[in-house]
Amino acid sequence: MPVEATWTRGMEFQVRVPAGETYTLASIPKDRRPGPGPSPMEATQGALAACTGMDVVSILEKMRKTLRAFRIEVEAVRSDEHPRIYTDLTLVYYLDGPDLDDASVTRAILLSQDKYCSVAAMLRPTVHIGRRIILNGKLLPTA
Repeated sequence: MPVEATWTRGMEFQVRVPAGETYTLASIPKDRRPGPGPSPMEATQGALAACTGMDVVSILEKMRKTLRAFRIEVEAVRSDEHPRIYTDLTLVYYLDGPDLDDASVTRAILLSQDKYCSVAAMLRPTVHIGRRIILNGKLLPTA
């Protein structure tokens, strides 16, 4: 079964994925949206963050590192002209864990962004993807 988007009203679509779950995508201001759900461009940011996040979790588990908290913020810059594509996306990784070290965390993130994350690979030809890493409250040097 393919992914399916069904128009519901205005600038709102109900998206159904092969597993049967549904969510709403809308391209109208949040305060005027009839229901919850991101815009398509926000969904792209979320897909990138989740994709790289899953890689990082998997890699750190293989390194036998303990992850207590992890979140990723995506800072986006879009072109002024249509199509208003992303020109820059910066992923800000916030990780906390008792045995996480700079080298292991940096390696996991680089492997994800440069090798494993399919969403990053798909975006990379047209979007600059940067990163900042905050480990246990400390900003790591740029890798």
